[in-house]
Amino acid sequence: MAEDILREASGLIRNISNRHVDEWKASGKPVVGYFCHYVPREVILAAGALPLRLRGAGSEDSSSGDAYLSSRLCTFARHVMSLAIDGHYDFLDGEISSNSCDHVRRSADVFRKKTGIDFHGFISIPRNPRESLYGYYLEELRKLLAGMEEQFGVKAGPDELRDAIRQINANRDRLRQINEMRAEDQPKLSGAEALTIHIASQVLPPAVFIDLADRLIEALKDRPGLDTSRGRLVMIGAELDEPEYLEAIESQGALVVGDLLCFGGRSVLAPLDENAADPLDEIGRAYFFSTSCARMIGDFPKRWEELNQLYDKVRGDGVIFERIIFCDPWGADLHNIMHRIEKEDTFPLLSLTREYNIVPTGQVKTRVQAFLEKIEIAKAQKAPKAAAGGAR
Repeated sequence: MAEDILREASGLIRNISNRHVDEWKASGKPVVGYFCHYVPREVILAAGALPLRLRGAGSEDSSSGDAYLSSRLCTFARHVMSLAIDGHYDFLDGEISSNSCDHVRRSADVFRKKTGIDFHGFISIPRNPRESLYGYYLEELRKLLAGMEEQFGVKAGPDELRDAIRQINANRDRLRQINEMRAEDQPKLSGAEALTIHIASQVLPPAVFIDLADRLIEALKDRPGLDTSRGRLVMIGAELDEPEYLEAIESQGALVVGDLLCFGGRSVLAPLDENAADPLDEIGRAYFFSTSCARMIGDFPKRWEELNQLYDKVRGDGVIFERIIFCDPWGADLHNIMHRIEKEDTFPLLSLTREYNIVPTGQVKTRVQAFLEKIEIAKAQKAPKAAAGGAR
């Protein structure tokens, strides 16, 4: 049954590692943690390593991270670094950080100074996905790949990169199928369940995830559709790897039928060319010019357009924007979104500011409940107008 497979997936993402990562390590192959979506999994996989998304799952407090990171840095970064400082990430053979934001950039320094991890990679990512800046990003990927080749004693040439593309393409193909099931009139799975599967794709070996996803897709065919009559929501914002947060939102009767979260829908890139003449360039372009994070300051118009396209595709009734407190890039994006909504009157918006690793309170549920009531009132007011228009 689908519920059994979803329960299995939930168990696999509960902590920062899982039995499949342990088996990968036991076979003598390296595991490399990475912070940001702009670090391509294909590059890590081509070097013979398992790409493992860095998370704060299982962290009970951030006190160790608080000792080295400012209290004005987000609690996502502080929980991840608490786990690293306390030795919970010592199983990693390497980690890759970036300048995705100042919080992660500072975390890279702590990783180097306060952990025993052998390999530390770093990617400097331009702040605007312009063609004139792409060459710099591609050169950063070349340096990263060369560093991993030297560290792990491997050769990651075009054939290895193409094979990695094939494996990650297969992962994303399954995620696309699952996302299509979310967008149906009666979705086959909830937003919280979909987020669980998306996270699993970033913490499991590709072949293991494909097996899990194939079993789930087959089981979902016979699952009754879910009710979306209270509202079909789209979720956007910063790091969110806690399905419990979406469960709290959906407990009020709505469903999250689409998202542009970095642990969710934003990680599902279009298929890469598996026979590309220059596979590293193929990888670089796919990531650099993908649906962007708010850190890409000059790319807001494209993000706005893609949000509206997704909203129309899934027939959304409202958008929920979430950000972790002190997240400056997404704070700026919220300002931009609210300005556009005021000008264009596009969709209802609810903004939620949160802390990492804290179960949503009654206050959050109350705000979601009020937001859904607002959506229902707007629908009721539109219905007579639509009927009158049809009568004419």
